[in-house]
Amino acid sequence: MTVRIRLLGRPRIEVEGEAPPLQPRGRKSWAVLARVMLADRPLTRAELADELFELADDPLAALRWSLADLRRAMRRPDVLRGDPLRLGTADLWLDVRALEDGSLANAGVGGALLDGIEVRDCPGFDAWLLVARSHWAARSREELRIRVLRALATGDTPTALRAAERAARLDQLDEEAQELFMRALVADGRAGLAAQHLALCERTLVREGIPVSPALRAAAQERASAPPAGVRAGVAAASLLRAGTAALDAGAADGGIETLRRAAQDAARADEPGLHSEVLRALGSALVHAVRGFDGEGAVVLHRALVLARTARRPDLAADILREIAFTDVQAGRHLSASHALVEAADEGAVLDDPTLTASLLATEGMNEADLGRHEAAALLLSRSARIAASVDRPRQQLWSLGLLARSLLLAGRVGPAGEAAQASLSGARAARWNAFLPWPQAIHAECLAVVGRWNEARAEAEEAFALATELGDPCWEGMAGRVMSRLIQHDGDSDTAWSWIVDARRRCDRVPDRYVWVSSYIGLAQLELAASVDHALARTLATRLREDATRADLPEFQAWALTYQAASGDQDALGLARAVGGTVDNPLLHARIAALSAGAGAGTR
Repeated sequence: MTVRIRLLGRPRIEVEGEAPPLQPRGRKSWAVLARVMLADRPLTRAELADELFELADDPLAALRWSLADLRRAMRRPDVLRGDPLRLGTADLWLDVRALEDGSLANAGVGGALLDGIEVRDCPGFDAWLLVARSHWAARSREELRIRVLRALATGDTPTALRAAERAARLDQLDEEAQELFMRALVADGRAGLAAQHLALCERTLVREGIPVSPALRAAAQERASAPPAGVRAGVAAASLLRAGTAALDAGAADGGIETLRRAAQDAARADEPGLHSEVLRALGSALVHAVRGFDGEGAVVLHRALVLARTARRPDLAADILREIAFTDVQAGRHLSASHALVEAADEGAVLDDPTLTASLLATEGMNEADLGRHEAAALLLSRSARIAASVDRPRQQLWSLGLLARSLLLAGRVGPAGEAAQASLSGARAARWNAFLPWPQAIHAECLAVVGRWNEARAEAEEAFALATELGDPCWEGMAGRVMSRLIQHDGDSDTAWSWIVDARRRCDRVPDRYVWVSSYIGLAQLELAASVDHALARTLATRLREDATRADLPEFQAWALTYQAASGDQDALGLARAVGGTVDNPLLHARIAALSAGAGAGTR
């Protein structure tokens, strides 16, 4: 007898063969069930009693009543036994687990966790539920997005539309979801409806003070197909692919992208899936890297390129496209999707012996681990990537991996090795005249110099990084360099100017919707730290914003930092969450802060 438990939306229990099934009688029964089923470790009865039944005359007896209530509803006397509590059976179906593995139907995706269930006088549970709801809402958006992209890639526009409409309804201010919905409408031949939806989006965004991006407007436009040319389509596509790539290498992003669009039209007419995939891979990559605000279109193009690469039986090309898809997901905070893409890429590449591909996959995996706060694991992956890249003479891959390695080493407290990695990346980028990347290692190197007290050298590096980032017009590089400048100016004692710099850094980074979310939160943490020293009310507001942003983007390191500031402002339930969320993060400064706050809280209770 299968028991199906739905925690997304209005919670309910469905027992095979029963209509209508019994439901738990108490709201706290649902709270107990959610905590047990979603915990990353078995919970003890004492923990649950303290969290949910602290005010009861007999907390453990109240917990036993809720457990019996759940067993009655599930018709399973064998579940939720022992201490710590365990489910005790394998034939329970849970919607959040189905969401996690991608098997949940569209209709079940997107509901709020325990919708309508609020319990009184349980601040610890309230804090947990707030974070959990944000996490599963983000996972719902991530799952719907990948379904839309895969359906569009195979031409299944009805399926794409169903998932896209569901995603668009979840959050009217989610620009990426609205963009994908309009792309699905256009792909289904409904450009008129896409234009109507664009007008609605524009009104909503303007009302909220959010600028409308060019990518959102472009999503509603129907692209005209090129007429047949006298030159054979395959020859024309190959020629335009070379020309478009050369234009991009020369820094002519707009011209290169338009050339690649024409190449894609010719490649489609040529009916050569391998060539078509190569063109779309180049176009998708350019939309992600060469211009800002068009990651959504880039993702659609890359997923179509992946289908064509597999049709052409090109595992090398498929693996590289999957790596590019994973990179896009990492930047947007979709870490689970990125992990899935990297696993697929490794499977595609397993039949190959390509060290260049291996180095790039390791680097992207390391970036993903770093953004999740797992800096020690990231350092191992990125070090290996840099070594392999050096052995096969791939200098840019080596420099990129070293630059990311420097970040993880710095945040893991290994300042000396971090400075060495940053210096190696910086020197190499200068020698190679790779200006498009140079501000990243330069900003990290400036931070390393500041940590060891070399303030003047740090200031010179930060100023140069900011000047180059501004010249490049790269929002994330501008934000990274501006963040360092703020911290250096604060060290000099000029708090007002330091505040102006950090506000400007946040504005620069966040001016495009497809910013690198890790950088945005990194700047947000620096802004919070600065505010905490001068304005406690503002610090509370910024801590809430950072926690919400970090939860939405699956950034546990910044979630934990935000929670420590909320705990410092008097929210002791936030401290327990900070310990739990930060448990997997490799950051000694974070752990020291949690320990100090815990010691203070312990002293206050004695």
